Amino acid sequence: MRNYIKYPPFRWREHKGQCIPRGPSFRWARMVTVRLTDCTLSLRLPRHAPRPGADSGEWRLLPRVYDLEGQDHSDREMPSQSWLYEGIIARAWAFYGPWFTGCKGNVHFSLVGLRLSQPNPQINFLHPRALETGALGYITACWGHEVYGNKAYYQAPLNWTPLQHLPLPAVRFDMRCVIQAGELKRFVFFPVGRDKLIKISFTCHQYATGTQEEIDARVSPEPMLELVENIIGSLQVTPSPELQREVDAVREAYPDAAVSPDCPPLDWPAHVDRDGLTILPYDEKLYAQPVR
Repeated sequence: MRNYIKYPPFRWREHKGQCIPRGPSFRWARMVTVRLTDCTLSLRLPRHAPRPGADSGEWRLLPRVYDLEGQDHSDREMPSQSWLYEGIIARAWAFYGPWFTGCKGNVHFSLVGLRLSQPNPQINFLHPRALETGALGYITACWGHEVYGNKAYYQAPLNWTPLQHLPLPAVRFDMRCVIQAGELKRFVFFPVGRDKLIKISFTCHQYATGTQEEIDARVSPEPMLELVENIIGSLQVTPSPELQREVDAVREAYPDAAVSPDCPPLDWPAHVDRDGLTILPYDEKLYAQPVR
């Protein structure tokens, strides 16, 4: 548990050397249960604890069954409008330096349900390769079109890792901002139906300037990443009998199918087609709004 005397939220002096910030204790994190139509998700989350004065960014979990019907993204966020999303729960946790050196970092967590805007009966996300296609298509739809001059703003996937502790195919990977250091996004994707995905995302910020190496030397990312990995490790998925039968049918039909052991970064900038899955060469005019 954070020592509020040694790690107060106030900044009255500068920290010298590398700061090892302190955030919420995972030891006291409570189990949170999300009820979906075809399965139940459980994971341990610390209580919402953003830095003072910051936008809360919290989505409170509702006591209902989420059907993941979803809604549109904004045109700015997703020009292709190829995916629908339903925000389920989101929290933020501030990390502080010792003895009045202030807030040194932040982790924002969200759990979101996804489905294609245009239903595709040919795709079954319960198949590991279809899951990969969906995850890569979604991140490209959201971030692949972001550019700074002629360069892609983000690079992904990085540190691609299949998750083995869930009863469904699942993958974890990172995304980094190429233009500005100090920000890391870590994603977990897994299916909760043949046409539905769950995206868990963590955005970690280190409050320092310079290259990534210089920022790491000033503010250690390890306490934030440790919290992220503890939450991911606590994740449990309990499929309904109907969903389990679908999973078993895919495994019986494709006994050798598995999430790829690695995946190189995508060639961004890029777009996706309206189907949400087919990655297209970048064209700034592709989804431009007509001038009235």
